[in-house]
Amino acid sequence: MRGSVRAVYTTSTRRHILDLLKSERRYLTANAIYKLLKADHPKIALSTIYRTLDLLLETGAVSSRPEGAGEMSYVFCTEEHHHHAICTTCGHVDEVDCGAMDQFRATLLAQQAFALDDHSVEFYGRCARCR
Repeated sequence: MRGSVRAVYTTSTRRHILDLLKSERRYLTANAIYKLLKADHPKIALSTIYRTLDLLLETGAVSSRPEGAGEMSYVFCTEEHHHHAICTTCGHVDEVDCGAMDQFRATLLAQQAFALDDHSVEFYGRCARCR
C-alpha cells in the first residue's frame, strides 16, 4: 500500500499535513494538527484533516493509536517495519528497528508452537534531550 503515498501529495493541504507530521515527530490528534496549521493556512478544514489522516493511515504513511479521550493520534512512519520509542516527557517519537522480532517469532513457533500473525510494541522512556 505504501506505493500510493505519492497520491497523498495531490493537494497542498495534504502536503502541509504530511509535512507537519514529518517535522513534529510526535503523536498528534486531528485537532492538534488543525491548531498547528490554522494560523498559516486559515482555509484548512478539520474535516479535510480527518479525511487526509484516513488516507495516510491507509497508505501506511502514518501510524495511529487511541488517546485517553477516545480520539486517535497520528505519527509519520517510514516504509520499513519498526516500533516506536516514545518520550514520556516531550512526546518525541523515534523509530526503532525490530530485527530481533524475527528471532522472537521463530522462538515462539519452536517452543510454544505459536504462529505469530501480528504484533505491536512501543517503548516508553526519556529521549536524549529530556534526560
